Amino acid sequence: MLVIKKKIFPLILFIGLVSTIIGCKTLLAPEYDKAIVETVTSTSEKTMSFLAKVSEGTSKSNFSEREKEYNDLIGAYDALKIKAKARPIPKNTATKKINELLETRGNSLSEDYPSAFAFEEISKTLKKMKETDNESGLKPTAVEAFKGQIETFLDQALTYESFLKR
Repeated sequence: MLVIKKKIFPLILFIGLVSTIIGCKTLLAPEYDKAIVETVTSTSEKTMSFLAKVSEGTSKSNFSEREKEYNDLIGAYDALKIKAKARPIPKNTATKKINELLETRGNSLSEDYPSAFAFEEISKTLKKMKETDNESGLKPTAVEAFKGQIETFLDQALTYESFLKR
C-alpha cells in the first residue's frame, strides 16, 4: 500500500499543479478594445479619402479649405494614441511574437505600445504634410510619399490591434 501511495502521490501533485496553472488567467497582451478598432477603421477611411482628394497635388492659396480636415485627422490619431496607451501592457513573448509577425512584413515596432507608437507616427506625418501644404502646397509625388508612410503605420496599428482579438 505504501508503494502505491509513493507512485500515485507525484501524479496527484502533478495533476493539482496543472489544474492550478490552467485556472490562472495570465495577461499576455493588452486587452482587445473594440472601440479602438472601430475608431481606427473609420479614421483610416477618412484619412484615405482625404489623401485621395489631394492626390493630384494642392496649392498653398487654398490651404485654409483643408486645414480643418488636417486638424480633425491629427486630433483623431492623437486620441487613439492616448486610448491605446491607457491599457496596461505586459512584458512577455506575446508582444514579441507580434513584432516578429510585423518584421516578416518589413515593419517592426520597438515601443511598448505598438499601436500607440504607430498612431503617433501617423499624427507626425499628417502634421508635416499640413505644414508643407501650408507653406508651399503639395506636389502629387509628395502626397504619395506621405500616403505611403501613413499606410505603413496604419498597417502596423491594425495588425497589432487585430492580433489582440483572440
